[in-house]
Parts: sequence; C-alpha cells; structure tokens
Amino acid sequence: MTELRSADVPDWVRALADSHRFGAGDLRGTANLIDEQARSRAAACIRTGESVSLARPLLGDDYNSTPARPGFLHQTWERVAPDGITWNLDHVVLNPHGLRNTHLDALNHVVVNGTSYGGRPVADVAQGTVDVLAPHGLVTRAVYVDIPAYRGTDWADRPVDGADIDGALAAAGIVVAPGDALCLDMGRDRFEAAAGHVLGRPDTEHDAGGGLSSDGARWVAEHDVSILAWDMLDSREATEAHASAHILTWAIGLLLLDNCDFAALRARHGRGTKVAGALVVSLLAITGANGVNVNPIVVT
Repeated sequence: MTELRSADVPDWVRALADSHRFGAGDLRGTANLIDEQARSRAAACIRTGESVSLARPLLGDDYNSTPARPGFLHQTWERVAPDGITWNLDHVVLNPHGLRNTHLDALNHVVVNGTSYGGRPVADVAQGTVDVLAPHGLVTRAVYVDIPAYRGTDWADRPVDGADIDGALAAAGIVVAPGDALCLDMGRDRFEAAAGHVLGRPDTEHDAGGGLSSDGARWVAEHDVSILAWDMLDSREATEAHASAHILTWAIGLLLLDNCDFAALRARHGRGTKVAGALVVSLLAITGANGVNVNPIVVT
C-alpha cells in the first residue's frame, strides 16, 4: 500500500498543517480550544444532571481484526488465595480503531508523508498520544446536530456538507462557539437496523452513502470545533479527495470520537438539533497509544 503524501492532500489542508496554529511543539491539537470559557459554557448548559452515554457496546470481528489482534476480547478466570477467598479476574484486549467500537483517535493516529500531527516523524517519541490528553480529560459543550431530522430522512444517504450543518444550526438558533464539541448524528443506528448489517467502509456495498464530505470537514476546521463526535465517519467523496475529517487529525490535531451512538440521546431528549449538555470524555492514560476506547457521556 502506497503511503499518502502531503502533496496528495488539497492546498487548504496543507495550509492548515503548515500554519502550526497551536505552536510547532504542540501535542494537544484542538484540545487547546477547550479553555476555561469552553468548560464554563459546558457547565452552564447542565440543567437536570441526567447523563446519557454515546458508546456502542464493545464487539470484536471488525474489518481490521485478525486472530492475533482481535478487535475485542474479554476473558475471566478465578484465583483462589491461600486463605480460601476466591478472586474473579479479567483479561481484556482492545483494538480501538475500526467501525464497531466507540473510540477516540489520538493525534498520532494518521500519518501523511511519514509524519503525524505537527510534522513529527512517526519515530518521534514526542507524539500527541492518548496519555498526553488523559490527565485533564475532555469537558466541553455538546452541540448536537441531527442531520436526518433537518433533511426529513431516517439517515444520511448522501454526504453531509457545510450547508447541512449551517442549516440545522440556523433552524435551531444555535451558534457554535470555539471549543465546542460537534455531535454529528447521521442516523447510523437506523441505517444499520434497516439494512441488517453494520455500517461498512466507504468503498464497500455496506456504505450508507452518507458520511461527512470534504466540504463538511472544511466547515469543522473553520469553526474551531474541538471534538467531532460522529456516527457515520468520512464520506466516500472526502476519502477519495484526501480532505476528510481524519486527515484533519494530521493537519490541525482534530480530536475524533468515532462510532458514537446517538439513539439514547434522541430517546431521552427527542429529535432535532440542540445544545445537548456537557460532553465528558475520560481517557485511559495508555503511554504511546494512538487511540483508546471510551464511553462518552453527555450530562444534560
């Protein structure tokens, strides 16, 4: 497989990468946008104190799983101590990346031209790894954008662009502020229920036809979104154009919460775009990891 070169990505993406907005030595990317004002804004929108999870149940057999590296494995066993007490123990194997399990992509996940975020060589130990983001966690306002409700469909069957996001926000009277998390619901759960199979990659027949377009990715970059929490990932068009949200992880250190499930949030608060509450993401401090499974919580 030929590695993507920086020359293959559009000029606007390369310009973002070359700007080093947060400094040449930065390791936090768009997490820098979650400042005191962003966290205070999140706290101010909590009304009931109720919480809703955006996580999908952990499963194995993802497209990138192998017998040696399963997508998910959980084993339990017993150990009997000398005093006769039995202790139940667990062994868990996680492969965060893929299309099944909810996870956060760290800033060293995407490599272009032998470099990750900040232009660092892959071998550089100073990377934007999970343990860099873990100490303070991620807490910011969750702006929930319901694309199917805006379009009047069950799911996004064509790519989502900036006009879709603008239209949904304008209809709800919401303005995204710097540091907000964009919770982008494209109706994946309803697509999977109707299709009878898990969402596939954009180059497969199990693709829903939607996902975030290159124009939508540019919207995210231009609106100072700190976290993109989404359910349907990049569109085929964005992937082929090398102008996807995943490429923005390389260019600006965009934090991605892949494979979110918005069904519980819709069930609790109804359809439609809204400020959902405070998004809380607590990370396992795994040294050097380029991703980690998470249970994102929206406190309403």
